[in-house]
Amino acid sequence: MSRRLTVEADGGSRGNPGVAGYGALVRDGETGALLAERAEPLGKASNNVAEYRGLIAGLTAAHEIDPGARVLVRMDSKLVVEQMAGRWKIKHEDMRRLALQARDVVEAIKDAGGSVRYEWIPRAENKDADALSNDGMDGLTVRRDHEGGATGGATDAAAAPESASGAACAPVPRRDGTPVRVVLVTEAEGGAAQQAARAVERLLGGAPRCLLEAGTDASTETAAEVGDALGVDAVVDSAWASADDASGAWERVVSRGGTTVVVCPAPVVQAALGHVLGMPAERHERLAAAPGSLTGVEVWTDGDVSVAFTNRT
Repeated sequence: MSRRLTVEADGGSRGNPGVAGYGALVRDGETGALLAERAEPLGKASNNVAEYRGLIAGLTAAHEIDPGARVLVRMDSKLVVEQMAGRWKIKHEDMRRLALQARDVVEAIKDAGGSVRYEWIPRAENKDADALSNDGMDGLTVRRDHEGGATGGATDAAAAPESASGAACAPVPRRDGTPVRVVLVTEAEGGAAQQAARAVERLLGGAPRCLLEAGTDASTETAAEVGDALGVDAVVDSAWASADDASGAWERVVSRGGTTVVVCPAPVVQAALGHVLGMPAERHERLAAAPGSLTGVEVWTDGDVSVAFTNRT
């Protein structure tokens, strides 16, 4: 007999359209045991688009657990529930496209012998999916599979981009298995600053938790371009203006958690990367940091550091 699964999904947008994210989870339909959790930032999007993205993520996770499951989808979006049930028309092009993606997953479940039905629930009964969608809006990418789910064990991939204003630069909780990510952007001017902004946007997809700039003319220009591309405001942190305290500035950023983009002069990028790599100061100049280039570093909860890329343009 096909397994019974329950999908709970939600999506939100701070501004509508604004900073958006979705959350979804899958439970065992018999026991209520949590099997999978998903969340992701979406950059700038509408609330309804985020709701549909949550639905797609939840259906996909259910299909991964059991392709032929009998799936009950529970959401507090009356619009999505009624449209997916075929009772309301879909007029907006973005939602029509996303509804087709969701139906593709539904058809895959049906082809494997399963079924999908929809149930509207009050917001108060959708708190867990709502919490995950807020993780997405806060810049966290979550993919956790629990005992009895797709992988038969618990895994976690979380954390990436979002939100930056002064408040968003406050410390955030570290999660097991979640790295702190720091993207160092070498300050630039003119076209190189614009190119750097496009590169950061492609890399992150959404906004970072915090965007810092050193306060120099070039870093301010570059950070303004990056901020415009991601829809966030830069925060001036003069500690990044000089290579003399690069190691201290680095440790303070890492202690905040989340994902931080730092725009600063080339010598500071070299000093910070040299600190991470354990290089003596006299060798820092050997590290490449072209104007407008990106350097990415991940710091894991066990203290391991991974340099993902350097001098990317």
